[in-house]
Amino acid sequence: MVDIKPFKGTRPFNEEAKSLIAPSTDHLSIENIEIFRKNNYWNYLKILNPVGQLKETDTLLEAKLHFDEMKQNNVIKKDFDNHYYVYQISFKGHTQTGFLSLANIDDFRNEKIKAHEKIYENRMRERAEQMLNIKTQIGPIYVFFEKNNNVSDLLNKKTKKIPDYDFESFDKSVHKLWCISDKDFILDLSSVFSKEVNNFYIADGHHRMGAMKLISELKYNKNIIQDNFMIAAFPSNEAKIFDYNRVVKDLNGLSEEKFLELISEKFKIKKEDKPFKPIKNKQFGMYHENNWYSLEYKELLKNNSFIDTLDINILNNSIFRKYLNIQDVNNDERIRFIAGCHGLDALEKKVNENKDSVAFSIFPSNISDVMKVADNKLTMPPKSTWFDPKPLDGLVVYEFEK
Repeated sequence: MVDIKPFKGTRPFNEEAKSLIAPSTDHLSIENIEIFRKNNYWNYLKILNPVGQLKETDTLLEAKLHFDEMKQNNVIKKDFDNHYYVYQISFKGHTQTGFLSLANIDDFRNEKIKAHEKIYENRMRERAEQMLNIKTQIGPIYVFFEKNNNVSDLLNKKTKKIPDYDFESFDKSVHKLWCISDKDFILDLSSVFSKEVNNFYIADGHHRMGAMKLISELKYNKNIIQDNFMIAAFPSNEAKIFDYNRVVKDLNGLSEEKFLELISEKFKIKKEDKPFKPIKNKQFGMYHENNWYSLEYKELLKNNSFIDTLDINILNNSIFRKYLNIQDVNNDERIRFIAGCHGLDALEKKVNENKDSVAFSIFPSNISDVMKVADNKLTMPPKSTWFDPKPLDGLVVYEFEK
């Protein structure tokens, strides 16, 4: 079973929450984010990466000064009592209801909190440096848990009341937050997780998770509470995964005719008269030279490992590595990843801008596959899952200095 704890969150007080949160390049261009930053003096962007050069000493100082200034001016304020924060996000007709709490680092060490992505050392250490600079976790680690009716009942009762925060974010998602200090509710929610919920699965924030584990191991500062970290937890049946599509810069010197001939060995190819979005596993869309195609994988994968049967790896192994000479999907500069929330128009735009490029639309990863990968201590291929909507950075932050 997993352990959750209420905490004294630091949250917007004399400033609108939508002005403070840190917008992401997921939905906004870098140019629009810079406009957002300039138009909102009080903003967590100045703390997360104030000038874009995290490791410079003056940049870290600038971040710390802005955070201190926000607190001194009561732009943000820390709660006096422990809370659970019931959190509801609505986006494009989809609604998910969860909560913000603390979780215990030992549950991650003991694999009760499970990862499905590889954690890279340099990114983990950069995150740790960022958090240690202000002794604060600004963004929660987004986790999900298997559907539990008792949890849903407890949360839904609270959402019938007027929320403490209710606003539309930069990406048009609507965020509502109920700040709950009621001791009976806290006891009941804690009890359900300690008795009925076996695991958390990390949806987004693997490097933040690695950073918090690293911070817990430093043991150099007795003023840091090193055992806990902040999560945003949602039930698995409500966490939504979009497709994560690919654009490759060129056909590796192959003509269109030759490329189609080669991939037809393992794929049934059909020319489509409109953009093709896969509706099932082992099915792909392909866009090249103003033409859309549907691809259907023809082979049975009986003796392959579970990881090799994932749609992403069928594409990696049967097309990218074999014919396009992309051996390292994560680092090859010829490949770009585009989240499905941007639609198939985004794939067409990228390909039309660059002659000879090709795009692939992919069926979204199933959340049960993500859980199976994590349960078996495996890792998903790079850029396999796009969880959206996501909890915001800066709505509630966790100051872990005593």
